[in-house]
Amino acid sequence: MPSKLPNLLLTLLIGIVGGIGAEQLAVPLPWLLGPLATTAITSVAGIKTSSSKHVLAPARTFLGVAIGASFTPALLERIDEMAFSLAFIPIYLAVLALIGFPFFHRICKFDKPTAYYSTMPGGLPDMIAFGAAAGADVRVLSIVQATRAFAVVVILPLFLSLALGIEFSRGQSVGSHWADIPLREELLILTCAFGGWFIAGKLRIKGATIIGPMLAAAVMSMTGLISHRPPVEIMIIAQLIVGISIGCRYAGADRRTIMIAAGAAVGFCILIFMLAATFAGMISVFGNIDFLDTILAYAPGGQAEMTLLAIIVGADAAFVSLHHVCRVFIVVIGAPIAQRYL
Repeated sequence: MPSKLPNLLLTLLIGIVGGIGAEQLAVPLPWLLGPLATTAITSVAGIKTSSSKHVLAPARTFLGVAIGASFTPALLERIDEMAFSLAFIPIYLAVLALIGFPFFHRICKFDKPTAYYSTMPGGLPDMIAFGAAAGADVRVLSIVQATRAFAVVVILPLFLSLALGIEFSRGQSVGSHWADIPLREELLILTCAFGGWFIAGKLRIKGATIIGPMLAAAVMSMTGLISHRPPVEIMIIAQLIVGISIGCRYAGADRRTIMIAAGAAVGFCILIFMLAATFAGMISVFGNIDFLDTILAYAPGGQAEMTLLAIIVGADAAFVSLHHVCRVFIVVIGAPIAQRYL
């Protein structure tokens, strides 16, 4: 960590500049997209950027608390509709695989392991680890997965703005300010974040940084001990750190590799976004569920990014998060098994 400190501070400065610039330009999700863009651009340009799990992990704990705080007693009344929507996730993933693997292997000419794990919409670190074990091109796979996350958080706000008329105002709030939250709840939020992470880590729960705080906050929210999400100030910092972590994935790759892998990822992202919109529309109609909730639940982005977007636009963050947890769980468990049959 000490040896990486200068690069971390430089990367943080680059991210902050991106956030301020995006906010001044009224870009949707300025503190996510701005840092993501400036970090990715400087990484490609050859500037040595760096992110750290020691910084990313605490930021993710507060995302977990924000999700957990969305689990209220009223949510229990929606269990039936959530079950209906969740039941379609395995079908959605199967269709996605049938489209994605031929696209990357036959059209983009990736080898089979690289094509397969480029298709899978699981957690980025997990897919890279599985791909490396299977003999995939890790550099190409990393860029494809990072670009998918990048593209989704760019395309989805534009879609929501144009198709649904959702306005992303500059400096849009994602909760209450720190000064407006009672001290008792502030302490409980911190307890949920770090206590939940610690306990989940000790129990070796996958995704402990989000799952542990989420479960702790859900219990406190359902019992009425907390009624607020983490404050605006912390959520902005979380967006900044998540954006930087995605942008840093482009570091060290040559421009030709980036162009090929990123171009393939964007093409695939458009295809799966159309697929996600189709499933979301169908589920919304037949399940009588808000289309905004379903499109965010089925969008092929990362859980952290999609939950942030759900919170910002006022969607059901618990509904959205539960779908992404289910998707990642199915992919992480099933992808290595299914890969054997290629």
